[in-house]
Amino acid sequence: MKKLLPFFLSLGIALTGCFDDDNSPTKAEKKENDGQKTHAAIDYSAGRAMNQRLGKGINLGNSWDSQSWGKLDGGWGNPIEDNDFKIIKEAGFNSVRLPVRWNEDSDYETHTVNPERLKGVKEDIQLAIDQGLAVVVNFHHYTTLNDLGGGAFRGQADSVVLFEAEKAHFLALWDQVSKELNKFPDSLLVLEILNEPTIPGEDLVNDIMLSAYDVIRKNAPKKTIMFEAFHAAKFADLEFLTLPEDGNIIYSGHYYEPYNFSHEGHGDEACVGDAAYSNTAAGDLKNYVALAQKLYPDVNGGSVPMNMGEFGVSGGKGTQSSCNRNGTPTSDAKKALWAKKSVQAAESFDISWHYWGFTKVGGFEAYDRNNNKWFPGFPEAFFSK
Repeated sequence: MKKLLPFFLSLGIALTGCFDDDNSPTKAEKKENDGQKTHAAIDYSAGRAMNQRLGKGINLGNSWDSQSWGKLDGGWGNPIEDNDFKIIKEAGFNSVRLPVRWNEDSDYETHTVNPERLKGVKEDIQLAIDQGLAVVVNFHHYTTLNDLGGGAFRGQADSVVLFEAEKAHFLALWDQVSKELNKFPDSLLVLEILNEPTIPGEDLVNDIMLSAYDVIRKNAPKKTIMFEAFHAAKFADLEFLTLPEDGNIIYSGHYYEPYNFSHEGHGDEACVGDAAYSNTAAGDLKNYVALAQKLYPDVNGGSVPMNMGEFGVSGGKGTQSSCNRNGTPTSDAKKALWAKKSVQAAESFDISWHYWGFTKVGGFEAYDRNNNKWFPGFPEAFFSK
């Protein structure tokens, strides 16, 4: 980041510790949302067709979404290889999700993305399409926007100014990106607005989402657009999200329940291995679908199309899981079993999905880059009945 960086760093120090870690709604927010607002039924045929096209997918994370340090997609030592798309297609997947940190090395004077990043992402999209894979492209790890939005929500004047400037930059970047990516076939590309928004206020998140939606829809009139809710894309927070009256959209949530099992070794989560295993995806997703049907019904029955954009477990022998270095790691068998049950639950409700992730993603990886093969239990966990 250029001009805003010195101000943001000083502001970030002031904001640290001001908010609850879980970004839980305030009492006022909870009271306001006790009565869930339902919306008029929409014909989601276009969005549903694209959602079926996405089907079974996997994330190519820690690549274009890494901090570049001069390496663009390889800043975290995990550049995407051209042959990855062939491996993914031959395994049986229908689509890939490309997380992109577009704001990294962007120009705050011209409000444009790094041209080499744009070129590289477009090349990877084409490589995926050449393999017959559909692609989801998003704005990932936009921490500046999320952090400044948190300050603005608390009424800090300086933060409001900086947040509005960052929001304007975000929308300008989307204007460029959506124009460039609209050149790809409508049937093979989904544009996802913002990954895991953590701004602690539904009004701000809705404003950002709908403002970006307007920019994208203007430039990409027939592309499917994907939305996430705040609290880092929690499925259940659909009740706090305002979706446009547009039948060519998808609602995406991320699923890592129970967190103490999926994130063993991350943060404060202890490494207790299989002792923490549990999978409640069938019941959880059933509740999320019921909520979607209530809030955003389809004229043909059902609801707004749904995608499970991230899900996974950090563990398994030989992965990057910190529990392999310090503590008791989750076994390969339990990691694969959790993935299998989560996939089965999603597919039983026609929810498309993208596993986190392909390779070198902090222990969540399903593919062993070092030995050029899938880890034990994968990819069978994704395709077994």
